[in-house]
Amino acid sequence: MTPLPLLAAAGSVESPLSQGRPMNDHPEGIAAASTGTGRRVVRAACPHDCPDTCAMQVTVEDGVAVKVEGAKDHPFTQGTLCNKVSRYLERTYSGDRLLHPQKRIGAKGEGRFTRISWDEALDTIAARFREISASGDGPGAILPYDYAGTMGLVQWKSMGKRLFHRLGASLLERGICSSAGKEGIRLTLGASVGMDPERFEDAKLILIWGTNPIVSNLHQWTRVQEAKRRGARIVAIDPYRSLSAEKCTDHIAPLPGTDAALALAMMHVIIGENRHDRDYVARHTLGFDQLAGRVKEYSPERVAKITGVPAERIVGLARDYASARPAAIRLSYGMQRYAGGASAVRTITCLPALTGAWREPAGGILLSTGGWLDMNTAALERPDLLQASPNPRPRCINMSAIGDALLEAKPPVRALYVYNSNPVTVAPDSRRVIAGFSREDLFCVVHDIFQTDTADYADILLPATTQLEQWDIHTGYGHLYVLANNPAIAPLGEALPNSEVFRRIAARMGFDEPCFRDSDEDICRQAIDSKNPRMQGMDW
Repeated sequence: MTPLPLLAAAGSVESPLSQGRPMNDHPEGIAAASTGTGRRVVRAACPHDCPDTCAMQVTVEDGVAVKVEGAKDHPFTQGTLCNKVSRYLERTYSGDRLLHPQKRIGAKGEGRFTRISWDEALDTIAARFREISASGDGPGAILPYDYAGTMGLVQWKSMGKRLFHRLGASLLERGICSSAGKEGIRLTLGASVGMDPERFEDAKLILIWGTNPIVSNLHQWTRVQEAKRRGARIVAIDPYRSLSAEKCTDHIAPLPGTDAALALAMMHVIIGENRHDRDYVARHTLGFDQLAGRVKEYSPERVAKITGVPAERIVGLARDYASARPAAIRLSYGMQRYAGGASAVRTITCLPALTGAWREPAGGILLSTGGWLDMNTAALERPDLLQASPNPRPRCINMSAIGDALLEAKPPVRALYVYNSNPVTVAPDSRRVIAGFSREDLFCVVHDIFQTDTADYADILLPATTQLEQWDIHTGYGHLYVLANNPAIAPLGEALPNSEVFRRIAARMGFDEPCFRDSDEDICRQAIDSKNPRMQGMDW
């Protein structure tokens, strides 16, 4: 299906800004752009790391947001928000918000700070970056650490990437979440693509494999339930009897880490009983003979000992899957977070090709829709700026090994800029992570909405805006739409969005490339300036 045009400023719902303006060095200008009297309803998008990427609308009265609700006209999310986001006002107006820049006055980890001005904070950051860049360690001793605290392309994947590329800082491999599964899909299908999520309701058999959508993919679950009401059989494949599994027609519980073996046994049955789609396989696949030879080793009896699933249940599942039309598989990221996870996803992804499930719009497999909409990543991130830096071929550090990097990297990581993430809490091997963050010789900047565990180790602590206070543009990885996020209210206190802070640091570093003067709305326009035919007709 063709994605809808942007849910942007134009339309029946009033936008807070009819014309955007660059956020240069005037926070009062940001506030003025979003204040006003009276009542208005503003289009927004959920910023969280969730496949649903819900369309929201924010009611504002006299400059104060008074209500956050789902936008009923969005074809996928249809006006429903999860419990977390329906209470987003509590986050925005929390008394625990960071509202002013601060600097550390206690030991690292104590979380004791004193208020400073933005000028002092940014001057300190720029001075340390210049000092490190000019040292023998070079700019590669500076590391940005960021992830999906917001999924927006403006506040995550634009101005910060430009700054650190131009600086020549170390690159960050962001492989903490979904890289294995995406690679498995890419190796099999060619890209991170799959079924249209809205077609699941037309399937006759749905395998909910390694996911708990009733709590983690709410709007997909509604379509699964609609399919069930229409007579579809829903099978959960999950070691854990989750709430979703309880509500499925059947639940198959393989031992953790044995998903690939289960899929191989299913293919053993399908090929052995001549239930595969020979015509589809011949016309649209590669490697069938090699696959057929491999799955001979995985009989249901052998795999029963590996997975803990009785052989007769494996045979029954394989027969049901091969005979159902249409048959759909919904994967998610939990089952790819173990050794061999990429191969497991790759193996499962062979199933719909083997049976010709892709012939039907409601057949196939879905892990992520992230590859459908080819946003203009090069324009957003400007990797070409590396060539203007003193370090055009920087090293790359894996975020999952941040503890090791902070303690052992050569040259050492001497400065760390953390935004959209809380590594002291979420990164693996927390003891080493904390030891690394505790280094007195590590200059650490944290830009966040709240004083997180990571913020307790910062030398400079900066206040960030929430989604209600900033421009952004979002794609989903569980649907096929692009959403605009319009700022509904002025930033509280002295909070600034990521994009604006990076602009100001770039200016202090003397970087005069025009891209550092792009407004947030400019960046939104650049994001959708794509040659991908699926993006045609979108505007800002």
